[in-house]
Amino acid sequence: MTLTSSAMEWPKRNEEAFQRGKRVLQSLECDALSFSSDDLLHLTLEIFLEQEFPKKVNVSEEKLKKFILCVRSCMFDNPYHNWFHAFDVTQTVYCMSLTGETYKTLTDVEYFALIVSALCHDLEHPGVNNPFLVSSRSDLATLYNDRSVLENHHCCRAFQLMLHSEIQLLSEFTNAQYIAFRYLTDDSLLHVTLYLQSCCVEQYLGNGYGKAWRVHNKAETSYGSQYPT
Repeated sequence: MTLTSSAMEWPKRNEEAFQRGKRVLQSLECDALSFSSDDLLHLTLEIFLEQEFPKKVNVSEEKLKKFILCVRSCMFDNPYHNWFHAFDVTQTVYCMSLTGETYKTLTDVEYFALIVSALCHDLEHPGVNNPFLVSSRSDLATLYNDRSVLENHHCCRAFQLMLHSEIQLLSEFTNAQYIAFRYLTDDSLLHVTLYLQSCCVEQYLGNGYGKAWRVHNKAETSYGSQYPT
């Protein structure tokens, strides 16, 4: 993976847009589409800074900037799965973690993993779903053996970015921190798969509801009975 110089240039902040976004950053009133692409870079960084992640998990602000820039550059110009969607999901997860006080149950590394996972959950999404990739015998489906194709790809590319020699987002993590972060991020990203979400529904809400949910989403969640998306 080669990082272009243009992808590494942090833009100047539009102070009016930034302050407008900061006021609603912790609420569901934040509308990603009311900001520019560059505005969302600054607001994404602000999420990490508000929780003092540079201090808590020893990840510098400069590394965060490089990482966020590269995430944006890896989001394709799709009608839905694009950079605005990536921010929207990240901000929503952030808001819900605060309003539901989920953050209080997490370690600093776990909370960091949650936000990073949200940011990367659709990294390099091609704009089509898993059944299409499998049935069209795409390179991605072949690479990931027809199983959770997109989710495995998002996860793979996320860690390739984080570990890139020009970013090294996790270079100051201890081995134990890295293992915990890796496990939690993998788990979060792979559970974006609708099939696995249905399994979670079954586990927590009972088989009756879970089975009904799975049947309702069958067309989107599996390619036949053998290949969950």
